[in-house]
Amino acid sequence: MDKAQLMDVILQHQEIFAGIPEDTIERDIDLQRYMRGKEIVIITGIRRSGKSTVLKLIADQYQQPDENILFINFEDIRLLDITTDNYHDIENIAIELFSRRKKTVFFFDEIQYAPQWERWANNLHFKGHKVFVTGSNAKILGGEIATSLTGRNVVLDLHPFSFREFLRLKGIEIPAEQHLTSDRASEIVHYFKEYLEYGGFPEVLKEANMELSGHYFNDILKRDIETRYMIREQTGLARLATYLASNAASRFSYSTLKSVTGLKSTNTISQYIRYFRDSYLFYTLPAFYYSLKKQVQASKKVYTGDNSFLNTISFRFSENTGQKLENLVFLYLLQAKKAYSLFYHSGASGKECDFLIMKEPAVLSAIQVSADLKNSETRKREISGLLDALHEYNLARGYILTMDSYGHEQIEGKDIIIVPAWKYMLYPDLYP
Repeated sequence: MDKAQLMDVILQHQEIFAGIPEDTIERDIDLQRYMRGKEIVIITGIRRSGKSTVLKLIADQYQQPDENILFINFEDIRLLDITTDNYHDIENIAIELFSRRKKTVFFFDEIQYAPQWERWANNLHFKGHKVFVTGSNAKILGGEIATSLTGRNVVLDLHPFSFREFLRLKGIEIPAEQHLTSDRASEIVHYFKEYLEYGGFPEVLKEANMELSGHYFNDILKRDIETRYMIREQTGLARLATYLASNAASRFSYSTLKSVTGLKSTNTISQYIRYFRDSYLFYTLPAFYYSLKKQVQASKKVYTGDNSFLNTISFRFSENTGQKLENLVFLYLLQAKKAYSLFYHSGASGKECDFLIMKEPAVLSAIQVSADLKNSETRKREISGLLDALHEYNLARGYILTMDSYGHEQIEGKDIIIVPAWKYMLYPDLYP
């Protein structure tokens, strides 16, 4: 690609990148934390979660003191033929466009399309430039890349909107818990039910268009997985994705997956699931065992990268609020407990607890999720599974997160706290 073409593309990207749309929602991210240091900042997460918007928010803060900002979106089809030789051209273009008195701040969107980008980013870092990159695939942090950037990068995992951010989009102010009236609580519950269905993709919410979620899912499947990894068994891949979405918040076995997808190899299925995880389409949750061998051998549970997929991709034979609520709680914990490890509990007696929050070497918290506890058998099962985990890990209290039920019971010397999931998400300090 010649320098003149590159200059033309960059100038167009600069125009697109300039300014922040009026409907931009502030994210619950300390942007200054990522701006202060000299490290390369890697923003990663599922497509359409708002990574480009976060870049704009950061750039806007830089422009207050009139910094030199250069933005390139490497997903632009005109940059398909870009080579490492063009990186020198880009640096020269920055010199031509901006004052030499200040170092350029580089913003690179969808960096995974740029060849050997990590070496170039390292080189820019060595020259004293601040570099921000985004990517929609966890592989940009893997293997040799992670090694080559060790000590010189900081990672920001970006997810679709949290419930708190969703309420901000809706213009709903979150009161202090002591000022939460029944009317305000009812209003929040109304929006929580909407969030449960629509998920957190910014544009899906702004346009109230659930079909966009289906387009996102298929786009990730085609572009980030089929094309990237040159998948031949595309029908099997699609069946696998649909099955996992339909059975979110459940355990899966490879024998069942082989049966429903037509894929004959366990290794192939395992590889496809790894691709799903790398693109943030699905997450897997292991069972906790003190024996690593048992942990590896045990069945995993699967969750989708956004709740909207449960409506647009999965086969639904009935309304499963419990599945949606558990998936939503998993996504919340993934964001809120980034410094911790997540597992589920599978007891020797067959009892199960949905989530364990662990910080080496101890399990710190146990959480059960149940949309409705009105049915006596359901209530008994959920409490029994939670108690099994509390005894196993010597915990004094555990939580059952519901749609709208409250309660506090002491059973077998353990505190069982029943609280709506929305309240647990909005007031985390109340529920350590």
